[in-house]
Amino acid sequence: MIVNALKREYTALGTRRKGSILVLVLWTLGLLSVFAVYLGDGVRQRLEFLSRIETRNTLQWIAEAGVKRAIAAIGSIDKKSVFIDLHQPWSADAGSFSEVPVCGGTFTVGYAYESKEYAQVQSGPEEFKMMYGAADAESRLNVNTADQDELSRIIQRAAGVDLDTADTIASCIVDWRDPDSASLPRGAEDEYYRSLHNGYVCKNFPFQTIDELCYVKGVTPEIFSRIQPYLTVYGSGKININTAYATTLSALGLSDEVIAKILRFRCGEDGVEATADDRACTAAGSIVAQVSRVAAFSPAEAAQLSNLAGAGRFSTFSSVFIISSAAKLDKKPGKCRVECVIEKDMREKSTRAGIILSWRMQYGV
Repeated sequence: MIVNALKREYTALGTRRKGSILVLVLWTLGLLSVFAVYLGDGVRQRLEFLSRIETRNTLQWIAEAGVKRAIAAIGSIDKKSVFIDLHQPWSADAGSFSEVPVCGGTFTVGYAYESKEYAQVQSGPEEFKMMYGAADAESRLNVNTADQDELSRIIQRAAGVDLDTADTIASCIVDWRDPDSASLPRGAEDEYYRSLHNGYVCKNFPFQTIDELCYVKGVTPEIFSRIQPYLTVYGSGKININTAYATTLSALGLSDEVIAKILRFRCGEDGVEATADDRACTAAGSIVAQVSRVAAFSPAEAAQLSNLAGAGRFSTFSSVFIISSAAKLDKKPGKCRVECVIEKDMREKSTRAGIILSWRMQYGV
């Protein structure tokens, strides 16, 4: 009987051991499964991260390819030329700058240009058309050199605000950039900016980017979006009569009638800018004489142009250009935009196209 009892005890012990081993194995398998899921999720996240990095790099390369092509076009501008206009490869060449295939994606280099035919200068809101190429920075008003009246006029016309509001914002812009801390009658200095919820000081130094306007009293996001296409912080401050917007010319104080005649001259026989029959002024001192061959000026109108030309407000050539290159992929989501400003190297023996003055990259736009 003792032997039988030992056998039963031994059998029961073996069964318990087997059960313990089975439980241990199941726990081990469960832990390994959890670890495998965790490891797999980590690997998946890392692969997705690497894929996003690869996508961003590819988009960056494509966008930079567009910038390089635009720089090459700017570099091909003859340094001995006395004028540039909109009907040139750097400014209007859809074949070279619109939806150009590169490395599994495309780039488009372009900018919105005010589409205002000479017959429509006095009517309707400003409209824009897409131009493929680089933009002439000196077709815009330089916010650092423009006087208060010029700033007020462009704000009033571009933003559609009343004269009082435009004058106030223009005064605040001048106060922001001038070196002193004395406020203009409608301006704003440190006292106002420090009183804001997240206060800051008035810069009292020239604008370095056009986005700085958003810090100036009175410049709301809506107003900024409307005036931004007409303003720049680059260039000599002179306005290229061959590329300037109608709104930019109006900021200088030219009447709508004079602007219409300038556009009629520039557009050529077909009445459309950036086409093969465009005309261009070849010297700032002869603008009146050249334009009047197509559209005659009254003595008062001629005086408007002559006074501005005599004050050095016009040019016929530009050396600073704005490049905006947008990239996208064919089979993957994502976008990238590179915006840069380049100053053409005008040294006679230099082989460089130019000098990059600013560079900004944005993803998802």
